Amino acid sequence: MAGAEGMTLSDLLEGLAAAVPDLTVTDLCLDSRHCRAGSLFVAIGGDHGHGLDYLDQAVEAGAVAVVHDEHRSPVSSSVPTVLIPALGEHLPMLASRFFGMAEDMDLVAVTGTNGKTSVAWLLAQALDAAMLGTLGVGRPGAERAGTHTTPDILSVYRELAGLRAEGHRCVVLEASSHALDQQRLAGLSFTSVIFTGLGHDHLDYHVSLEAYFEAKSRLFTDYRSDRQIINLDDPHGRALADKIAATGSVLSYSLKDRPGATARLTARRADLSGIEALVELPEGQTVLSCPLIGRVNLHNLAIVYLELRARGLGSDDIQARVAALKPVPGRMQVVSGGAGIAAVIDYAHTPDALEFVLTSLRELSSGQLWCLFGCGGDRDKAKRPMMGRIAESLSDRVILTDDNPRGEDGTAIVREIQGGMRHPERSRVIRDRVQAIRTALREAQPGDLVLIAGKGHETTQTIGSQVHRHSDAAVVRESLVEAA
Repeated sequence: MAGAEGMTLSDLLEGLAAAVPDLTVTDLCLDSRHCRAGSLFVAIGGDHGHGLDYLDQAVEAGAVAVVHDEHRSPVSSSVPTVLIPALGEHLPMLASRFFGMAEDMDLVAVTGTNGKTSVAWLLAQALDAAMLGTLGVGRPGAERAGTHTTPDILSVYRELAGLRAEGHRCVVLEASSHALDQQRLAGLSFTSVIFTGLGHDHLDYHVSLEAYFEAKSRLFTDYRSDRQIINLDDPHGRALADKIAATGSVLSYSLKDRPGATARLTARRADLSGIEALVELPEGQTVLSCPLIGRVNLHNLAIVYLELRARGLGSDDIQARVAALKPVPGRMQVVSGGAGIAAVIDYAHTPDALEFVLTSLRELSSGQLWCLFGCGGDRDKAKRPMMGRIAESLSDRVILTDDNPRGEDGTAIVREIQGGMRHPERSRVIRDRVQAIRTALREAQPGDLVLIAGKGHETTQTIGSQVHRHSDAAVVRESLVEAA
């Protein structure tokens, strides 16, 4: 493992290349934008060309050498370059050599279309652990910003090494389908791996739902884990449990009455102050209470419960840890005003997530249920009409607005959402997201519940090539103060 002084290139590349330049590197980077003084730039092929296309930028940022996997004649660079055939296959070894092995760490990984971020945040609290994912890196509430749900493999090892140096031994990671497909977690072993479910998303990348599921399944088939926690209410979860039944140590849960589930959860109370859940096990029952809202959080409670139980914690300890859980930023986050109006901010940006959230909130609303959302540009287009149909059927009032339109025309995105509605004329279009939120909260009546979906915790909005500051939570709080 490299110390603060770095590692010699010859030690790092031992057995991979001969006649290695005599120099020391202080970091490894796959992205030229992340290089700094002393970095070794690792240039391989990717989704948007080859790393060598960005060689000049890496050198300008401070890279002192380059390793690559592609013959180019010549490779023009002011720093030494080393050719290593099939370099991508050696990344786990390079990462572990430089950043150190993670074998002494207690790692938990969660995958699924929805719920990864919530599970990571809640489990990290319950386990007194750190997290690595969408909300950042570190302890919940004290995390530093991250770049991706699951960063590239070198960044994963770098972050784990940093957390280990800070004294963390247990880390909960989010494992995206892109990351699993691109083997960004290669070389790691896990205490637990978790499957929350599969829905319609990322089909612009994976092409088919089957390929998407196969990518998610790799966390359970390609990595060593002590136990596997799986949602049996999801048909892909049941297929996955069957697939690994002979080789795994499966713990499962259901909110229904699925045969063979390790734990079955039902809500005894659900309101805007939290939920009380009954957990039924083969050996008996227990009750959990927490400040999380909506039946959607029963899934998250099931995972937390099963993980704590598997670690040998007693019922009293589990109940205390669950009761102390703090809600996840931007996930079923309640913001209430003095006029009897409540808004819920949620990251729901897929059809099944939007359906689950609206179904959960319907039970909590004494008045009308509003749904304000949009769909991101330059992403999976097939889900847009599906989400329009769901919003129309499960809410009383629909406002369509911009999410992150990116390089697409926002009005065209709205029209595609409306394409799934039976009565698109009944939806209201206010593309300016701030004005849309203010309008909904101004017109909502006491007892109404306003769902603001799609962006959750995000603090920016991307329109064209411009990134603007925007927080749904901040706009809601300002609007409710004005309405009071």
